[in-house]
Amino acid sequence: MTIATAEENPFFKPFNTPHGTAPFNEIKIEHFEPAFEKAIAEHQGEIDRIASNPAAATFVNTIEAIEQSGEMMNRVSGVFFNLLGSESNDEMMEISQRLSPKLSEHSNNINLNEALFKRVKAVYDNRHAAGLTQEQIRLTEKYYEGFEDSGATLTAEGKEQYRALSMELSKVTLDFGQNNLRETNAYEMLLTDEADLAGLPASLIDAAAAKAKAKNKEGWLIDLSAPSYIGFMKYSSRRDLRHKLYMANAT
Repeated sequence: MTIATAEENPFFKPFNTPHGTAPFNEIKIEHFEPAFEKAIAEHQGEIDRIASNPAAATFVNTIEAIEQSGEMMNRVSGVFFNLLGSESNDEMMEISQRLSPKLSEHSNNINLNEALFKRVKAVYDNRHAAGLTQEQIRLTEKYYEGFEDSGATLTAEGKEQYRALSMELSKVTLDFGQNNLRETNAYEMLLTDEADLAGLPASLIDAAAAKAKAKNKEGWLIDLSAPSYIGFMKYSSRRDLRHKLYMANAT
C-alpha cells in the first residue's frame, strides 16, 4: 500500500463535485487513516474551544456549535463506513480494527468532557426561559439526554468504568459485524440457465456475468452485496430465486 500525501488525499480539501458528493473515483484505501487522524484532531479542537468559551453558555455558542462541529469527521466516516458495509475487503476490515479504539476514545473524550457537559446542562436548564424555538428546545434536549446516556453524570470512578466498557463493547460489536460481513460476502448464488435471468435488466446481467468471470465460473453470479441483492430482488421474475436470496440475506 502506498502512502498518500496530503495533497493527494481528497478528504483534505472540499469535494469539488455536484452537491458535494464524495469523489469515489479519487478515494483510495490508504486515504482513510490519515483522514480520520486529521478529522479527530480537528473535531477535538472544535470541542475544546466550545468547552473553554468564557462567555455564558447559550444555544448558539454551545448546542448549535456542537451540532456544526465535526464536519470532516462526518465526511470521512460517512464514506468509510458505507464502503465497509457495501464493498468491504480484508484491508478495509483491518483499518476498521485499528480505527475502532481511536473512534471510541474520541467519542468518550467528548461525552465525558465535564466542562462541555456543564455548558450543555446550563442551556438545557434554561431552555424554556431562553426564548428558543420548539426545534431548538428539542435539539437541546437531544444533546442533554445523549450526554446523560453516555456517562456524563457518572462519578469519576463510574466514568472510568464507562470508558473501559465502551471500549470493550466497540471491539466486540466490530468483531461481530465483521464476522457477519465475512459470511455475507462469502455467499454466492450462481445462475447457469438463461431462464434464471428473467426480468433482470441488462446492466445487472452484465455485472453478474463479470462477477462470475472474475471467479473463473461459468454463468451469472448473484451475491448479497447491495447492488446485486437489491437489483435482483427488485427486478427478478423468479419468485423461487428471490425467496432463496432473501433467506440467505436474512439468515
